[in-house]
Amino acid sequence: MPSYHDVRLYLGGLWLLIRGDARGLRPFDISDEGVLRSFWAVAWCAPALIIGWIFRRMEYLRHFPQREDYSFIFFLKMLVLEAAQWMVPTVALVALGLILRFMPLVRILIVLRNWFAVPLAYAAYVILAPLSFLSDQHGALASLAGYGSMALAASLLIAALFLMWCILRTVMGGPVMIRVATLGLVVLAEIIVARRLENLMGVSLT
Repeated sequence: MPSYHDVRLYLGGLWLLIRGDARGLRPFDISDEGVLRSFWAVAWCAPALIIGWIFRRMEYLRHFPQREDYSFIFFLKMLVLEAAQWMVPTVALVALGLILRFMPLVRILIVLRNWFAVPLAYAAYVILAPLSFLSDQHGALASLAGYGSMALAASLLIAALFLMWCILRTVMGGPVMIRVATLGLVVLAEIIVARRLENLMGVSLT
């Protein structure tokens, strides 16, 4: 498992890539072992995931109080959902690499995506999830939290897409449409699979 020092180097590398500095690639290992090692990023996301799942469970029980499924089963379903959200972008990148002919870049894109997920997880689960939970309460504070939750969710999505676009611009270069297709299709595939799994496993809040 990568140490705290390693993770700091990875996040620093991501920041350099966002700023357009290709030297940000230096900390990353793009060998087969390095690609597999990058999935340890999920372990660094674990505290944020657990917090997010707890708030999601409370929100689920408030929406569906009549359902009597055990918390253990619910968290197991969330684990399956999270695993899919890590694997789908990997599969999508490999498929797009074959179709759009950028296979030499697929390894580094998988590694970068995995480590980019770490700060994104803390922003989504530690900050956004509690605010979304509060927005379902009653009263003026809940209304304020609701507007804040929607604004934060939109800002987080836009920021994540923009920052990932900056990384792709630095790493891939080339025609703009290839980068647009890569970012758009990977994100779209992840969203579609996540929504279908939520409905299939009965953990959707809608």
